[in-house]
Amino acid sequence: MSKSQGRLQRSLRSSRVSYKQVMLFIRPPIALAPLLACRLIALNKNPGARPIGIGDTARRIIAKAVLFIAASDIQNAAGCLQLCGGQMSGIEAAVHATRSAFESDDVEAVLLVDATNAFNHINRQVALQNIRRLCPPIATILINSYRSNIDLFIDGEVIPSQEGTTQGDPLAMAMYGLATIPLIRKLDVTSSGR
Repeated sequence: MSKSQGRLQRSLRSSRVSYKQVMLFIRPPIALAPLLACRLIALNKNPGARPIGIGDTARRIIAKAVLFIAASDIQNAAGCLQLCGGQMSGIEAAVHATRSAFESDDVEAVLLVDATNAFNHINRQVALQNIRRLCPPIATILINSYRSNIDLFIDGEVIPSQEGTTQGDPLAMAMYGLATIPLIRKLDVTSSGR
């Protein structure tokens, strides 16, 4: 932004702050749906295509700011159970933990789960309920972003997104990671016989 714009710049900053406050602290009416809509582009996945949502710039900036501010809350909620919680050197820790498990005499098998298209198939209502309990600081913005269908536009058509996160949403990784924590905990308790 140019410093020479003075009043216009202050007005724009004020409107961005208002939008951010609406998304973070209150549950607005469905009238915000157009701000949540995305334009889709199809990336070649070979075979097939992966739809990537290109959302509103202000929404993306706010989402990245929320991630920056709430990073420690997300990391604490995810703990060591979910790499997409933003832990520092998370993948290295996962590699070392897996190697230790394989080398342990007490371990008979290691299960690696890779759910096909998991981000697109997670149940939004259950995910939002889990996040409300596990990480309240980001619950409201995720509820405002995902409680209703999101319109996705591609080649003049509208596709209602009813499940999962929007590919390209900066909050998608945190939402998915936190939403799966209760399942991971249940599997851990079941496997350890506790």
